[in-house]
Amino acid sequence: MKIRSLVLVSILSLAFVAGAADVRPLRVLLITGGCCHTYGTQKDILKKGLEARANVEVTQVHTDDNTTKARFDIYEKPDWARGYDLVIHDECSADVTNRSYVQNILDAHAGGIPAMNLHCAMHCYRTGTNIWFQFVGIQSTGHGPQEPIELQFVEPAHITTQGFTNWTTIREELYNNVKIFPTAQPLARGRQTYKNKDGKEESKESVVAWVNEYGPSRTRVFSTTIGHNDKTVGDPRYLALLTRGLLWACGKLDAAGDPQPGYGPPPPTAATASAAAGEQKFPSSEQPVALFNGKNLEGWEGNMTYWSVQDGVVVGKNTIETAPKASTYLTTTKKFRNFRLVFEGKLATSEMHSGISLWGESVEKEMDPHSYKGHLVMFPSNWGYWDLYGRNSIYKDDGRAKKAGHQHDWNQMEILAIGSRIRFAVNGQLVADWTDPKPELCQPGAIGLQLHSNKVAQEVQFRGLLLSENPEDRMITTQQ
Repeated sequence: MKIRSLVLVSILSLAFVAGAADVRPLRVLLITGGCCHTYGTQKDILKKGLEARANVEVTQVHTDDNTTKARFDIYEKPDWARGYDLVIHDECSADVTNRSYVQNILDAHAGGIPAMNLHCAMHCYRTGTNIWFQFVGIQSTGHGPQEPIELQFVEPAHITTQGFTNWTTIREELYNNVKIFPTAQPLARGRQTYKNKDGKEESKESVVAWVNEYGPSRTRVFSTTIGHNDKTVGDPRYLALLTRGLLWACGKLDAAGDPQPGYGPPPPTAATASAAAGEQKFPSSEQPVALFNGKNLEGWEGNMTYWSVQDGVVVGKNTIETAPKASTYLTTTKKFRNFRLVFEGKLATSEMHSGISLWGESVEKEMDPHSYKGHLVMFPSNWGYWDLYGRNSIYKDDGRAKKAGHQHDWNQMEILAIGSRIRFAVNGQLVADWTDPKPELCQPGAIGLQLHSNKVAQEVQFRGLLLSENPEDRMITTQQ
């Protein structure tokens, strides 16, 4: 499967070809405001997420009017979209029905300005006609309760969604489909199952992402109804989808679905690298490096039956048939002694824990040379420390880690390993501080990502993976 590189771009390193650095960034206008959503927060998530994933400059136009009658002064101008390469409509103005106002918005797109519509933009500008819905491509009039939505990409060959894998959102709103216009092409469908007011289980399905061609110029328009909650808007998979949709609408994707030269993410910097680890700034005395380049597993070794890169995330995965008999590790080719590691980890499938191994070495177990002997910091269940193929459990969670962590969601974590002392923070909380009474066992070793032995299908994911050597003797992600 071809590796995608639109997610977690603060550590991505897509090389620009000769002259690509001179390409002008795409100018994107982001319109936010109106009823029922935290637009004040989401506008910044979108701007930062898109600018990190593609060569774009996002200009924000926002109103704090949180009613369904929110209007934008910019739309009153006849040439309101001049100078922009794409407009993102992320407003909720269902009760703005003035026909000339709405038509002025549409004229810019009919004239060739590409667009991207997010979530409630599909419910805007109900003039009593279909003019807005023809632009969007699908007419929607309402949504169900907030429950998880199972996303399935139904057009895997389309360059906008090529290589994406299905996922299930957090609690989100599934918008209905009243009419799909012939100019629209569905890309993803969503299924939501919930109990109705009578306590009976219901299941509904709708198109949740699609592309449309609008007006005589066949302007490209990308839309998705996903994106009600902040966590969804900030989900790397969601931002990757939007980035791909934006580049497609602007005609900047190649036939394989990759950005054309000069339109991919910017080269990594120390500042953007810190952003990958939850906006965490390292002390000025430290020089963090990205252990993972966001594209491939260069600098790592392991049993590649299990390890891959998907959408800029390191994924360890097995089926029932390929379940490892002994825990297997993806390890750095470089060894580390005293270090600070800031990363994010997620247990996507199964209930078995994963972890970060350190101060040890690879060993062969069950015919796999990529097991590990040494220390292990475990997450997101069985929190604690383990001495692999040695003393077994060496520190058990006192309850702090279990309280701070998430079983099937991303956890931001920090490991500070100095001398024989290992401190561990989870989502901003110090949850473990333990010193090994046997410092002779704390030797330089590779950093390892664990896929645990099991008999079921499982998947673990890692991103960020920023490390500084010989760090200051203090935690940087904790609130205390």
